[in-house]
Amino acid sequence: MTQGWGIVGTGRVADGSVAPVLEDLSGATLVASVSRDFSKATEFASRHGGRAYERYDELLADEAVDVVYIATPNALHAEQILAAVEAGKHVFADKPLALTPEDAARVVVACEAAGVKLGINFQTRHQEGMAEIRKSLQDQEIGRPLIVECEVSPGAGGLRGWRTDPDVAGLGTINNLGVHAYDLLRWLLGQEIVEVAVLTDAARSREMETIALALLRFEHGTLGYVNANQAVRDHQPDLVIYATEGRITGRSITRPNIASGEIRVTTDVAERVIHTQTLDAFKRSVAAFNDAVQRDEDPTPSALDGLRSVELTAAMRTSAREGRSVAVSYSTPQEILERTA
Repeated sequence: MTQGWGIVGTGRVADGSVAPVLEDLSGATLVASVSRDFSKATEFASRHGGRAYERYDELLADEAVDVVYIATPNALHAEQILAAVEAGKHVFADKPLALTPEDAARVVVACEAAGVKLGINFQTRHQEGMAEIRKSLQDQEIGRPLIVECEVSPGAGGLRGWRTDPDVAGLGTINNLGVHAYDLLRWLLGQEIVEVAVLTDAARSREMETIALALLRFEHGTLGYVNANQAVRDHQPDLVIYATEGRITGRSITRPNIASGEIRVTTDVAERVIHTQTLDAFKRSVAAFNDAVQRDEDPTPSALDGLRSVELTAAMRTSAREGRSVAVSYSTPQEILERTA
């Protein structure tokens, strides 16, 4: 069965990465798009196909739309997802799920009550080679993980447009890039992050950070370091995992659209090399969610993963602005809503 997709928001990722995937993906087709600027929706539809709408409620009323992809500014995600859920649509949302744990919890509860699927576009999980790293760790090929180091950066481009507005973006580089690394590490290790200490270039103010250096403590004792930045010119999209019996070194693997990367698994007795690329990162992410909808299975990343990410970044905001380490507490969506009732 082919799923009809509607796209809300016609920006760079939707236009350059997701819509082209839907044009060629088996089992999915782009049937509609909407933008606040109708001329942009019309131009988008002329490039990628489907109908153009001027209002979101018109797209939601389209019976051919089974899945809504939310590709709008961060502050709009929660209410737009809730509207899609009320219309009975499955939702594939850009990160973050919401700007607060309370709004994220509302979304998760609504999706569960309506029986619709909600996935988060953490495409880094699906990049080529990541599943092999996860399996290596699960099989204890290199022993028990002790330290993980990860860098995510697109270069020295800084923040632009709505991403410079704290009321719309929530956080700067943390929400823009860092969340991909945090989600990747908790998925690879199979551990939640329970303590964070974060330094940024925003100097404990409400300014939007372009550098975020985070120290992480995972629940089973692994320690981590993530460098998420939009400030350095000669960046290294790398990942290293040090363990009791070896090391995994990934070069040029933590960002999308990289043509050639390498994963090197080193132990006392052997070393193996996996050549990889991340050119199809968004295709893998979109295909995984579309397949979950077709199979009536929980997507990965899931709605709960989206909530956990928002709970984590809330703790990171506190750490950065108060200059201290912060314990990260996690709750069920129902517990969060009960606290705020």
